[in-house]
Amino acid sequence: MKKLKNNQKGIALMAVLWVLVILIALATEFAFSMKMEVNTTRNYKEDMESYYLSKAGLNLAMAELFKESLFHSIHEEHGFIVGNAKPVKKETDSPSSAETERESGGPEETGQGFDIVNRTDIELENGTITYEITDENGKISINSADKNTLDKLLKYAGIEEKIERSTISDSILDWIDADKNHRLNGAEDDYYRRQNPPYFAKNGEIETLDELLKIRGMTKEILYGSDDETDEEEKQFKGIVNLLTVYKIPAVNPNTASEEVLNILFNPDQVEEILVNRSLKGYHSNSLSSVFRITSTGKIANSHTEHTIEAVVEKSITGGEAQLVIHYWNDNVLNL
Repeated sequence: MKKLKNNQKGIALMAVLWVLVILIALATEFAFSMKMEVNTTRNYKEDMESYYLSKAGLNLAMAELFKESLFHSIHEEHGFIVGNAKPVKKETDSPSSAETERESGGPEETGQGFDIVNRTDIELENGTITYEITDENGKISINSADKNTLDKLLKYAGIEEKIERSTISDSILDWIDADKNHRLNGAEDDYYRRQNPPYFAKNGEIETLDELLKIRGMTKEILYGSDDETDEEEKQFKGIVNLLTVYKIPAVNPNTASEEVLNILFNPDQVEEILVNRSLKGYHSNSLSSVFRITSTGKIANSHTEHTIEAVVEKSITGGEAQLVIHYWNDNVLNL
């Protein structure tokens, strides 16, 4: 009987220990789950806050674009600038300046002709806003370009053979036009239906620049440029994707176009004049743009949480009032 009682005490002790182990495991799991819940809730809260901060930046950018403007340009130091439609006037604090003003018949114009706007790390509530405005009018519209422009563009990309350039340019024009008749070196359904897998020519406007990869003769290297690790013996391409836009624009804005685009569209003397004017005064001519790309990022203070929105808007004037139409909206841009 004594032996049996000793065995019962040992079993009871083991049972208590197992119960403690289970309780500790449950408590640990509960604590871990609560921590995960707290982190998830905090991350969701911060993501929503950063999202609305980025929307605030988008609205700040749109407010700039609503402003009555004399010109749009890209300044070397200040980035995107908007020319003041009304001249900046000197303050008349002293009698002498007031007298000069009366003699000249009005206030003297001064200033640089545009406002300098801070778009970086703007503090708002529990975070900061950073936004950028880029001009789609500074690019070549792929849906409006003629054969001569396409040929120059492809030559810039690094395609030396004239027949290869003609094949790609004719194929781009065939892809866009509404008919099914291919140009001399172009391609229509008869070519694309022989591909694997087969498909049809669009016979409509290009909607995304990636769509160019479906067109006869176009490659990733031509569109995006050669990889840095490409063998030196292989053909090198500069890439043209950053010079193109799918949006229709009335004309390229020389104030915002890159030097590469200027060299494609203008003669060397004009390019030199444009670049000199932009360097000296920030713009070349009173050219206005109509299509803009806005990228806005909201960041939470003391956190890695941030949210980026990208949008493409078109500005038009109707009845003397400015209107903005959104053509593209990406609610969650991945900053990789």
